Amino acid sequence: MYPRLKLARNLLTEDGVIFISIDDNEQDNLKKICNEIFGEENFISNIMWKRKKEVSNDSKNISIQGENIIVYLKSLNGFLNLESLSDDYIKKSYKESNEKFTLGKWRGVPITVSKGLRGGGYNYKIVSPSGNIFERTWAYPESSFKKLLAEGRIYFGLNGDSLPQRVMYLFESEGQPTTNYWDNVSSNKEGKKEILSLFNENYFDTPKPVNLIKKILLISSNKDSIILDFFSGSATTAHAVMQLNSEDGGNRKYIMVQLPEPCDEKSEAYKAGYKTICEIGKERIRRAGEKIKEEIEKENSQLKLGEEPKKVPDIGFKVFKLDSSNIKEWDSETEDLEQSLFDSIDNIKSDRSSLDILYEILLKYGLDLNVPIIENDKFYSIGGGTLLINLDKEIDMEVIDSICEEYKNLLEIDEDFKTMVVLRDSAFKNDVDKTNAMKKLEQVGIKEVRSI
Repeated sequence: MYPRLKLARNLLTEDGVIFISIDDNEQDNLKKICNEIFGEENFISNIMWKRKKEVSNDSKNISIQGENIIVYLKSLNGFLNLESLSDDYIKKSYKESNEKFTLGKWRGVPITVSKGLRGGGYNYKIVSPSGNIFERTWAYPESSFKKLLAEGRIYFGLNGDSLPQRVMYLFESEGQPTTNYWDNVSSNKEGKKEILSLFNENYFDTPKPVNLIKKILLISSNKDSIILDFFSGSATTAHAVMQLNSEDGGNRKYIMVQLPEPCDEKSEAYKAGYKTICEIGKERIRRAGEKIKEEIEKENSQLKLGEEPKKVPDIGFKVFKLDSSNIKEWDSETEDLEQSLFDSIDNIKSDRSSLDILYEILLKYGLDLNVPIIENDKFYSIGGGTLLINLDKEIDMEVIDSICEEYKNLLEIDEDFKTMVVLRDSAFKNDVDKTNAMKKLEQVGIKEVRSI
């Protein structure tokens, strides 16, 4: 856990926030570790999520219904978003618009200073429409009160004889802070139902529900955030990101990290062909994405004339497996030096594909793994042509000509366009062919050519 948390802190943006779910047994130890890694000053709260609605008899002492969600900021630059007001709160607290207050739902907010508070406040008399005189310590200076009164933003009660209140309209509300007790969010039972609806089987005992992760995303991210889950499990986070994007038109992206933990051979998941948790998670993302897409297409098919169709979010994803480099290491300790020299002529491992090599190149050049990749007959075009790569085992002048032609086409669009060409060094028959290729690329203006 400690190394992962240190890595998580390094990956967080300066205004980033981390949520860690933990049970009572390890909560105390985890908080001590987090204080060391993130700093005590960056601790926000220990949220108690009511993950189980029923009181079970599986404990001799206390039935555990809640789960801890510990929240830390990366730095004091971070913050949490306000939550939207709930429908129940709006129904209880706001009045409907009327002839006097016409701008929508509204509520009255006291403008008196609470008793016991020292300092601040303004003392003067206010006369209500019914003639009642109120002399209090008010939150606003008299000039500000008169301005609110002139703007029709003061409420004296139904009969005009009550203490004045400031009128706040619903559209003016920015929301409210979340609480540290979440008893109105879906439970693990809903999480299991979501798995069941996708697979017709329950492959996880306690999967997190989508609504829980959506709540976390709403208070901790914006529409363009990147969300990292380094214990992805059933991939609820990926599901929640796609679902939220479909609801608010966001472009959030997710990164799911999960060790290839094997499934129990006696489990239903294993019997269904899923050998590891990762395989279940990948399939869950595929099925959840398709379900979201189908639901939106169904909604769009029922739109009335003039209504705006809903945008289908990006439900695609890529899968990467951590591995060693595709490049052979020089073995200086070998007894067979001649064979080692011969092997180094082709420095790419024999069991690696072109895509394996391609993504390692992207990583080493610090490029986004989501950058657009177009596979042509002779080369890969990366990021709109900023990188042109050929990874064939043999390169002839036809390949070089096609790369040159592509660069000429790009120059027609942007005369200042720059590109980098990456070629496999061992793919040239001899040094003469390699020299001719470099000269040809240089002639069309390609100045940056690298070999692997």
